[in-house]
Amino acid sequence: MYIDGSHPEPDTQQRARRAANGNTEEMDAGRPAAAAGPLDPPAPRRWPVLAAFLGALILTQVFWYNFAPLISLLMAKYRIGGLAASWTILVFPLASMLFSGYAGALIDRRGYRFAIQLGLALMAFSAALRIFDGFYMLLAGQIGIAISVPCIVTCISTLVADWFGPAEEGFLTGICTIGIFVGMALSLAASPLLVDWLGFRGAMVFLAAAAAGWALLFHFTARENHPVRAVAPNVKPAATPVRALLTNRNLAIVFVTAFIGQGCFNALTTWLEVIWHERGFSSDAAGMAGGTIIAGGIAGSLFIPRLLDKFDHPRLLLWICLAPSLLVVHPFVFAASPRLGYAWGALLGFLWLPSLAITLTVIERIAHKEHAGAASGIFWTIGNAGVLGLTICFEVLHQATNWRVSINVLVLLLAGMNALIALLRIPARHAPAARSISYGTLPESDTATPD
Repeated sequence: MYIDGSHPEPDTQQRARRAANGNTEEMDAGRPAAAAGPLDPPAPRRWPVLAAFLGALILTQVFWYNFAPLISLLMAKYRIGGLAASWTILVFPLASMLFSGYAGALIDRRGYRFAIQLGLALMAFSAALRIFDGFYMLLAGQIGIAISVPCIVTCISTLVADWFGPAEEGFLTGICTIGIFVGMALSLAASPLLVDWLGFRGAMVFLAAAAAGWALLFHFTARENHPVRAVAPNVKPAATPVRALLTNRNLAIVFVTAFIGQGCFNALTTWLEVIWHERGFSSDAAGMAGGTIIAGGIAGSLFIPRLLDKFDHPRLLLWICLAPSLLVVHPFVFAASPRLGYAWGALLGFLWLPSLAITLTVIERIAHKEHAGAASGIFWTIGNAGVLGLTICFEVLHQATNWRVSINVLVLLLAGMNALIALLRIPARHAPAARSISYGTLPESDTATPD
């Protein structure tokens, strides 16, 4: 059984694969053989597609962190507690954990354009719910938007592989992750200003209109370079072998590092304000420190993933990102002054955050475009489980001991993640598919592997 509940159909999947490879015998009855070849439009067409996708990525983070700087306002406006107000943010990692796997299967079966359109439509509808008065309408809108996010974010590696060659995949994946960081920074900085300018309801109307407008723009601007349905329109797309993805040795290592890496990073940024407050630093200083991490991450994502395209050593680059990061955590968290903390924070972001782009490129190489959507979905699912789990665990550990012990444990987890990376065997950029799915790369769909 597969992630979407379907069962294997080896014969039809073999026909689809042969059709995709140019075997015209499989398509004579359905359409001319000439239609089987890949669609290769002029290169400039890919840049509007990338721009439309980057806008969608930015919107996901704008809505995710929309209320992070407005928690006090929500508490006063709706007369609720801090925990209730925080659910406007917490629903996002929870929804990503629950729905990323399904989003990945949808991408592999229906194509990433369909998934992004569905996500943007749901985002626009849910954003409109936030216009109506009442906290529960606001929360309902946030839940709908949170469900839409995996449909968009999970498409990164699949879209890049579809429109850009292997020599550009690292840099362009880095550009996509920059969209995530820009959306995060924009939301944290602009949300209070937007409310001050337009009022609370006016800000909700503005953001709903932005989501609806971008959904229309994406619909008329973006399409797939090699549509899923264009390969063999009369053949049902291959389902996603979840067990094969989970038991693939390399992907399993990547998924464990996702749990540790995303969990540690979000725990660090979540509790930084509390740690710095106990050390006598202001909340504004902690917010500025978070901003320097994002700024450093944007700079690093412009530079470091480009090295992957030039040298093609993803494991070495992951170490370059993550090994020094564990040495920077302590100087950053326990800096003697906020200004020194800003410097360490920028360095931490420059090193740590580009690892996301490299990891997404590694996933696409291991799983191939055919299963990259599902593999990315599992990656985000497990990563967001780490966000929820480790954020809570570090607070519990702090209550039992102190923050210094918690940060020591975080550094040890990062050291363990670096050790796991040593076990990765990442295929070369142009490596052929392996014969076995238990180690190395996943094969192209000769036969389905049942769950």
